[in-house]
Amino acid sequence: MKSCYRAFFLLLGLLCCGCGPRLTSLPLLPETGRVPIHREFSPLPSSPVCRVAVLPFVNDSGFPQGGTIFADTFAAQLHASGDYLLLQQGDILKIFQQLKLLPGVPPSIEEMQIVADRVDAEILITGVILEMVENSRGDVKVVVEVEVRNGLTAETLWTTFHRRLGTDYTLTMHLGTIYSVTGLSRQMSKEIINLWLKKGFTQCNATS
Repeated sequence: MKSCYRAFFLLLGLLCCGCGPRLTSLPLLPETGRVPIHREFSPLPSSPVCRVAVLPFVNDSGFPQGGTIFADTFAAQLHASGDYLLLQQGDILKIFQQLKLLPGVPPSIEEMQIVADRVDAEILITGVILEMVENSRGDVKVVVEVEVRNGLTAETLWTTFHRRLGTDYTLTMHLGTIYSVTGLSRQMSKEIINLWLKKGFTQCNATS
């Protein structure tokens, strides 16, 4: 029995001093949400996407105007990314008022179909702000889910979940850190749209 104990403590000592067998460290997994998580339920229309309507996003974060901040930023980035005929937010909000829909409250499938029909949208973009933080300590965080919907049926075709912190972009000595939810929303929108383009969100020449 004593010899067993001696062998045990000898092995323990070797491991502690680094003389024992070397353990291979496992690679660290990236934090969930640092890249967009994308799911496809149905294919996009076969023809290039031209007429796109970005509907008001639902704000479940509690951050004031969180849905408006991200939806407006996303629409601007989508417009800048290619030749899409992006339907005016003012026209969409006017239809919401006519239907007595409140921005930030999720419309029903039937209501989304009516909106798409009135603006002749091929694709609807909807979304939910799950979390949005910006405070005096410099903490900035956005968690969002964005959906691509068929304009005719309002069926969900794609969903993309994305989560980012302002510090995700820090290079050194705080350089690159994003300190506002608007700036973070802009960067996240670019990342989502770039992913969609790679997945086949085909542009059309809206000026033709």
